[in-house]
Amino acid sequence: MDPITFLDAQRSPLRLSVNTSSGPLIVPLWFYYESNSLWCASHKSSLIVSAIGESTSCGFDVSTNDIPYRGVRGRGTVRCKPEAGARTLERLLDRYLPDRNNSLARWLLSRADDEVAIEIVPFKLYSWDYSERMRDLN
Repeated sequence: MDPITFLDAQRSPLRLSVNTSSGPLIVPLWFYYESNSLWCASHKSSLIVSAIGESTSCGFDVSTNDIPYRGVRGRGTVRCKPEAGARTLERLLDRYLPDRNNSLARWLLSRADDEVAIEIVPFKLYSWDYSERMRDLN
């Protein structure tokens, strides 16, 4: 399985993990892959944005939740980019929602100026695909 093709097609949230002074933190985030980076967004007051300030190393996972299990996981560096927050949020809305004419999209867009882009630059990717060994479970 090609990891980049999978990341481009997958719509389940990315699970981002960072270390904090109080222990590991794992957060699900919408994402897209572009120019060798994974992009997410979160509100400037979120725990994950604060945690990224403490640590630039991360782990991540994007995988299916249904049989057959497939996915991509890896390690990389992570940083916040406030100047790209609103633009990243708009890309995520277009990727994950059928349109912007709904209460969730309107609420998120009403806070767009307070969104922070999160850039993950992977340095190691691993992929797995259990389709063959789970073929009789579909």
